[in-house]
Amino acid sequence: MLLQLNIFLIFISTIFAQADDCGTAKTDWKPCIDRRIADMVFGSCCDRFVPPECRGICTYESHPIEARVLLMHTIQPSRCRLYKYLPAIVHCAAQTHDNTVCCKEMGLQEIGQSCLELCRSQRIMGTKSLRKDLVQCLSKWDQVMFCHQSGLRARKIKNAAAVLATYSTTLPTTITSNNILSIKRAVNNETNIK
Repeated sequence: MLLQLNIFLIFISTIFAQADDCGTAKTDWKPCIDRRIADMVFGSCCDRFVPPECRGICTYESHPIEARVLLMHTIQPSRCRLYKYLPAIVHCAAQTHDNTVCCKEMGLQEIGQSCLELCRSQRIMGTKSLRKDLVQCLSKWDQVMFCHQSGLRARKIKNAAAVLATYSTTLPTTITSNNILSIKRAVNNETNIK
């Protein structure tokens, strides 16, 4: 049982450890959070604030062609009223972080200064249609998403001892992907409660 507890502690520390060598200009904005986990966070936020017809772009797609395809499939044929929901999508992608520095390094302002609005949350982007100056910025959606993923940071667990106490007595004899998911959910629930 003690060996299982040690394995569990190592597992938890690797999941939530925040590397110093990520998410900065020095590291070429290498993301700190794995893409799959980042997409789950992004998608969860979009589930709350974005209608289903617009959720197709709620992913940190940083491949240029794939990002454009996702964007086009989401907005055509007039399925998603992007002018209305782009601020919520950007808010969910940014997770309240201002990622302007990364976007500047990616050269988004070369298209137009207004493109930097896509790099921080809670900006008005149009009332009845998407502002023309922002439409051209969507050609760099992949870079915007890359910068937003780079800006994500792991949350600190305020009461890790309580989580460990809860699960140290019920640790599985073998660690499986289902066990890992339930542990992650428990840690997230504990973090959200505190």
